[in-house]
Amino acid sequence: MASPATRRPVRRFGSFQELAEAAQLDDVVFLEVGGRRLFDRPEPRPEDELRTALSVWLRQGDDGAALEVRCRLELAAAQADFVVDAVAAFSLGDPFELGPEEQQWFVDQVGVTVLYPYLRESVHSTAAKLGLDVPLLSVRSPWPSAHAGHSSHTAQTSGE
Repeated sequence: MASPATRRPVRRFGSFQELAEAAQLDDVVFLEVGGRRLFDRPEPRPEDELRTALSVWLRQGDDGAALEVRCRLELAAAQADFVVDAVAAFSLGDPFELGPEEQQWFVDQVGVTVLYPYLRESVHSTAAKLGLDVPLLSVRSPWPSAHAGHSSHTAQTSGE
């Protein structure tokens, strides 16, 4: 006869540093990468129509022992529209609980920091494939600084 399943204790982190050290990056997966040239304009898009939006989500999964950070970058550049949507999956070993402040810190300081170079490179390579001038994005993530079009969506859901 099998013994009843034992529940592992829920881990709480004593500091942001402890949380960062526990997070192991397992994978980066692209959900969407695309670019579309603007053929309906004889001139590049006017400066006042250029925009960048970064949306971010957080999901807890794998029986409470993993986190996924998803970033979607939408860019209306001078010659094209770009979209890159990617997820970084992290394992933390044991089931854990994060408060709202820890969730936001993880998204800002770990998740977006990991994903932003992938987003930048995807825009760069897509523009090159389209034969366009490469839109320059900042070397470092603009997160969490406020800039036009920046939005954040964070949601924590239970494991699947």
